Amino acid sequence: MVRRGKPTIPSAVDPIRVVVIEPRAILGVGVREILERETDIEVLAQVSTAAEAIPVVDRTSPDVVLVDADFPQRDATEATRQLHQGAPGSAMVIMGRGDDDASIVGAAGVGAVAHVAETAEPAELVATIRRAADGQDLLREELSGRPDLLERIVDAMRHSTGVDSLPANPLSPRELDVLVHLARGSRNREIAEALSISEHTVKNHLSSIFHKLGVPNRTRAVTYATRHGWLALGVDSAEGEEVGASTA
Repeated sequence: MVRRGKPTIPSAVDPIRVVVIEPRAILGVGVREILERETDIEVLAQVSTAAEAIPVVDRTSPDVVLVDADFPQRDATEATRQLHQGAPGSAMVIMGRGDDDASIVGAAGVGAVAHVAETAEPAELVATIRRAADGQDLLREELSGRPDLLERIVDAMRHSTGVDSLPANPLSPRELDVLVHLARGSRNREIAEALSISEHTVKNHLSSIFHKLGVPNRTRAVTYATRHGWLALGVDSAEGEEVGASTA
């Protein structure tokens, strides 16, 4: 469920509905108290594990799922991934712990749209939840300037699936052009201007890309294409140089 507009003034009319997943009880209480101070945020439930949250999210369809996940633990990673797959309409925000870069990589790997450090100020947490509920992909913006992290995400995906072979590229040349600009962190308007097409056409290309690759968002589209050799990392050269044109 994507909310429209960018709320700057809290409103009790249409609150952002949030499910909090926090295994540490004391911290969970603190997070809930922070969120419940905001008149435009409603905490639907607070649970301790992603597995426990799956039926709750399925029943309530929240706008945002806030997850404190310890990604080095395989069980936590898999449960969080399953939660996202079961609730594609809910924006997932990861509250990271430990090594920050590792947490960002883990967040991208499970399909989150945003990452916030557990040491963040309450105002930053609230702002992140509002932007995620507004449909913004903050994690993609964060990764656009970090090709080193994108490389780690690709490696993590390859390791988790055990797939190293390169499948046929299902994307059209124009979709590959759009993907190149996604990797550079461009917004829809910027892509439209660069390719001399309308923003509506850009949105149609994005929908087609997500459908063909079976991914939920821009970050996963870029990492998927990079992993399969259709897009090179860290290249900001002339249009098309980044793309592997394999169609066989």
